[in-house]
Amino acid sequence: MARIVAMQAVERVFSILRALAAQEGRGTVGYVADHTGLPKSTVSRLLSALEVEGAVERLDDGGYAIGLGLTSLTQQMDQSTMLRQVAEPYLRELVAEFGEGAGLSVVDGNLSLYVLHVGSGGSVRTEDWTGQAFPSHTVAGGLAMLATWSDMELSRYAKAGLQRLAPNTITKPRDLHQRVARIRAEGYAMTVGEFAADINGFGAAITANAGTAFGAINVYGPAFRFPGGRDPDQIGQRLIDVARTIASRLSHL
Repeated sequence: MARIVAMQAVERVFSILRALAAQEGRGTVGYVADHTGLPKSTVSRLLSALEVEGAVERLDDGGYAIGLGLTSLTQQMDQSTMLRQVAEPYLRELVAEFGEGAGLSVVDGNLSLYVLHVGSGGSVRTEDWTGQAFPSHTVAGGLAMLATWSDMELSRYAKAGLQRLAPNTITKPRDLHQRVARIRAEGYAMTVGEFAADINGFGAAITANAGTAFGAINVYGPAFRFPGGRDPDQIGQRLIDVARTIASRLSHL
């Protein structure tokens, strides 16, 4: 019974939002009630709840319009979709070049959220973490994105606590600041057993014109073979070049 009631509530909310969308994103309580067939009291109550969440906003004339909270969420989804579409072929190139898994991550508060993974064809491969989020200081892409933050933002991040996921995870604010200073100088991040004891990774931030990261590309593999005999600086520079190419392509879309 509770599930049926919840489904009805969801259906009513979406019917209200669709009604507003059909009216160029705005409408009165009466219009929405007529369009949806719901009682005015129900429409008024649900619109008030949606207003609290920023999904709609009340207008001076007493009507309602689609709110910035909903439109910004939609824009973020569109940007994330474009980012994945642009980045995927470049991740495949990196997998072919290094023989290891590659991924795309984005900032999710204090976390690094993996939104795309391209696996390698080797018999020993890293896990697909798509849809999972980890503390940014524990993964290469997350560290690369942290390096684009201001020192004040970084201090605030560290103050919230530096969770340890592996023996080599950074857990002291001073060490994080030192690490970020090096990443800023080199342009890429390298992790050695910091997310997991048996995984090494490289990451480079994808930045907007203002320099703030909205994503990062990662290459990671088992510690026993990656990076192996490869020059870490060459791997890092390759990721920097790819990240810049992705950012340039996005800026022209």
